[in-house]
Amino acid sequence: MLEVPSSPDLYPLNVLREEHTLHFGVRSIANQWKECLQAKPHTRIHPCLLPTPANVKVVLGLKDDQHWTHQGERVAQCGEGSSALEGSPNPDMLKEAPDLFERASEGLQGDLVRLKLAWRLRTLEEDEREAWARVGVIVHGPMERIHLAPGAVLRDASLNTEGGDIVIGPDAEVMEGCRIRAPFALGEGSALRMGTLVYGPTTIGSQCKVGGELSNVVIHDFSNKAHGGFLGNSVLGSWCNLGAETTCSNLKNTYGEIAEWSESEGALKGRGRTFCGLLMGDHSKSAIHTAFNTATVVGAMCNVFGAGMPPKYLPSFSWGTEGDVHDVERGLATARKVMARRNVVMTPEEESRIRDAFAKRVGAD
Repeated sequence: MLEVPSSPDLYPLNVLREEHTLHFGVRSIANQWKECLQAKPHTRIHPCLLPTPANVKVVLGLKDDQHWTHQGERVAQCGEGSSALEGSPNPDMLKEAPDLFERASEGLQGDLVRLKLAWRLRTLEEDEREAWARVGVIVHGPMERIHLAPGAVLRDASLNTEGGDIVIGPDAEVMEGCRIRAPFALGEGSALRMGTLVYGPTTIGSQCKVGGELSNVVIHDFSNKAHGGFLGNSVLGSWCNLGAETTCSNLKNTYGEIAEWSESEGALKGRGRTFCGLLMGDHSKSAIHTAFNTATVVGAMCNVFGAGMPPKYLPSFSWGTEGDVHDVERGLATARKVMARRNVVMTPEEESRIRDAFAKRVGAD
C-alpha cells in the first residue's frame, strides 16, 4: 500500500488500524486488492482506493512504472510509477466511516466472484429447494443466490434472496430460527445465534457471534453482538462487544438530518444523512441495556457504562460516560484476555499502536 496520512473522516474506525484493513463488504480492502493484483505484484494502492470493477480495470491497465494520480494525490502506481497515466477517470475512494454500511451491498457483490474461489463456495440450485425445505430451510427467491462454503451449517431458517445474495462462509453457522433478508454475508467461523433477525445489506466478519436484530450493519472480525437489541446503519470495529440488549437509534424522531461527529472540526455537523446508527472503534465495549443515540461515535478502547444515554461522541479510551480516561495498562490487560479467548496473541505492533493512540488521547486533553 502507498503511505498516506490517515483520514479523520474515517474516525473512529482507523484509530488502531490501517484503513486498507476496513471491510468493503465482508472482506478487507487489502484482501480484495491482493487477489486482484496477483498478476501485478509490484503495484501499490492508496489504502482508501476501493476495489470496485472500474478501479480494478484502471489499475490492471497500468503499464510498468506508471502511476494514477487524482487532484495531486497518487492513488495507484506500478513499479516506481515514474510516468503518469493520461486521461485517467476519477477514482472511487472510501471517504467517510458511514460509507462502509452504505456501500456494503456494492462491496459484497463486487467481491462475490473472488469470494467463490477464496472460500470455495458452492452455489445452490433450484432443484434443491424441496430438500432444504424438508430440513426447515425456507427460501424466498432464487436458490442460485445462496452460496455455502465448506463447513457452513444452515438449519431451520428463513432466507429471502429477492434483494441479493446470501453467503455463508467456511465453518460459519446459522442457528435455528434465524430470518435473513439479502444481501448478507457471514464470515469464517462466525455464528448467527438462535432467532436472529437480519435485514440486508449486512456483512459480518470472521469469528463473530451475533444475535438480536440488525439492519444494514458491518461488523469486523472478532466482534460480538451476541444478545438481543437493535443495531442499524452501523459499523463495529474488531474486538468489540455489545452487552445484552444494547440498542442504537438510527433515525431521529423528526425524520430530519442527523448531526454527525466531525473529527477534523471537533464538532457535530450535518452531512445530509437521515439514517446513521453506531460507529464504534476497535476494542470497545458496552454494558448491558446501553442505549446509543442516533449517529453515536465511540472511539477505540472505550468501556461504555453509566446512567442514562451516552453522549453522541465518546473519545478513544473513555472509561464510562463522564469523561474519565481508561488506564492503558488495564485496557491492554483486558484486550489480551479477550484475544486469548480466540487463541490470538497481541503482537508488539498492535500494542505499540494502542500505546501511541493512548498518548495522543491524553496529549489532546
